[in-house]
Amino acid sequence: MAKIRLYTQSINPFTAKVELALSLKGLAYEREVSNDPEDVKRWSPITHELPVIQIDDRRIHDSTAIVEALDEWFPHPPLRARDPKTARAQERLAEWSDSSFLFYWNRWREARFPRPGDEKPAEDATLLERLRGGIARTFRASGGALNRRELREAEVLDGIAARLGDLSAFLGQRPYFYADEPSVADISVYGMLRILHEGPIVGSRELVEERPELGEYMERMEKRTAAGLTHPALALPELA
Repeated sequence: MAKIRLYTQSINPFTAKVELALSLKGLAYEREVSNDPEDVKRWSPITHELPVIQIDDRRIHDSTAIVEALDEWFPHPPLRARDPKTARAQERLAEWSDSSFLFYWNRWREARFPRPGDEKPAEDATLLERLRGGIARTFRASGGALNRRELREAEVLDGIAARLGDLSAFLGQRPYFYADEPSVADISVYGMLRILHEGPIVGSRELVEERPELGEYMERMEKRTAAGLTHPALALPELA
């Protein structure tokens, strides 16, 4: 049996993606968590970024590379369609999901960084009018006006809301994206949705819950990952 260890921080938006792949394939693993920069450097000496996974004596960096390796070494169930055209479409959606989420994740972190005058009322009336009322209300205290920091965060939520709308429309009535079984596209999308629903971005949980089709999709993914854990892990194949 392969010994698998996943290294990550307490909050890392791409760890969920790796854990989903492990769960779908029924692979047991240990989880090492630390927010200490020295641990991060020790676990990831090349990129200084997590997550990192170690499978026996092989260590892999970057969530996309990790998922690719898992799919190669533990091919059941496959995370890409056999049809090359469909597989490319799955990979494109996974890339879109990762890059979009990383963009808004970084913008949210920047928005929260203190700046002079943050406590002053926001003055961008045009933007305030464009923001949906529900997003703006997330930051208002007792109906008061948004301050400048809150406006920056509300802008991020506005962008996230638009991307969730894109996903909802694209999913439609299908159980998963591009296939009847979860793929790399679903791993990336669901990983993003889980962080939005359970993570630290204030207001993003409500945006997900406003779209019942995405909530139903998340429930389907949770059932599939739970079912995957009931299957025994495979032995790590020998590589040439």
